[in-house]
Amino acid sequence: MGGLPLPRAWDRASLEVVGFEGFVPFADLAAARVPTETGIYMVLRTAATTPELLELTRARAGSAYRLEDLTARWVPGTPVVYIGKAEAKAGGLRKRLGQYARKGASHKGGRSIWQLADQDELLVAWATTPDESAEDVEIRYRDAFAEIYGRWPFANRKR
Repeated sequence: MGGLPLPRAWDRASLEVVGFEGFVPFADLAAARVPTETGIYMVLRTAATTPELLELTRARAGSAYRLEDLTARWVPGTPVVYIGKAEAKAGGLRKRLGQYARKGASHKGGRSIWQLADQDELLVAWATTPDESAEDVEIRYRDAFAEIYGRWPFANRKR
């Protein structure tokens, strides 16, 4: 299959091997060279411990999830907490990640991350997908993740 290959493992080193770049905190996105092309991105947590969850969200879009819901959704054993996509027609990766970095303004997907107490330490990585639609790659990546962990990443919710 052409396009962006799947990682051998769901960790930073394996994501770098298949072409993910960045790995910067949300606060540093403005200075990062985030491409304007179509692609997918991941949010990774740097700590390997079970996260502390906040009862209130710092996101602007939407209300907080119940702590019981978030606790049940936590996926141990991987730093990946969200997989998202950005289409070129919508401004590509740079615009989409810029929306996400503003803690949910115009970005309702993945808003669970704003209830992680260590949200300022999360890293964002991206890869362009010039040979495939970002949506197809996002679906393939989420499905591959679920094959290993039995569910999607923590902040991904079914539509």
